[in-house]
Amino acid sequence: MRIVKYFVPVFLLFLFVQNISAQNSMDKKMDIDPFFQGVINDLNGVEDKIVSLAEAIPQEDYNWSPMEGVRSVSEVLKHVAGANYFLLSFVGDKMPEGMTEDMGKDVTDKEQIIKMVKDSYAHTKEFVSKMKPSDLDKEVEMFGNKSNYRAVMFILTGHGHEHLGQLIAYARSNKIVPPWSKKN
Repeated sequence: MRIVKYFVPVFLLFLFVQNISAQNSMDKKMDIDPFFQGVINDLNGVEDKIVSLAEAIPQEDYNWSPMEGVRSVSEVLKHVAGANYFLLSFVGDKMPEGMTEDMGKDVTDKEQIIKMVKDSYAHTKEFVSKMKPSDLDKEVEMFGNKSNYRAVMFILTGHGHEHLGQLIAYARSNKIVPPWSKKN
């Protein structure tokens, strides 16, 4: 009987604290619309894998390409970084100062390339976090077709996954196991 006397108030206090903690956690997530939070979560996941794979590939393999006329490892990574900025230009983001199609062609250092990728994802997630649900149906002309901001978000996330797959194939061709798929 004594245990019940102390257990019930402690249990109720525990539930109260958990509720406050959960509410605070939900309040933080509610700052961003759920659609955009989903986009950011997807961008986080693909960025983590692209960066971890980029880090696992040795510098000497950054020039590797499966054949003549196909992007090398470093060119794929730089393409991903540049495309993040470029795709956002369809939804009102300004391309960074000095950003051109040729930007980064002379960059060959692994660490600089990884920084370019990380910086592009940081910029992309920051921009997406400020978008509003009312933006999603805004019309946009993209690659000669009428579309909307929502479609641009799907292309943005899909593009990263497309090139992640390409980089996985490149790594596996060079006997590099993606870090997240190694057995413990």
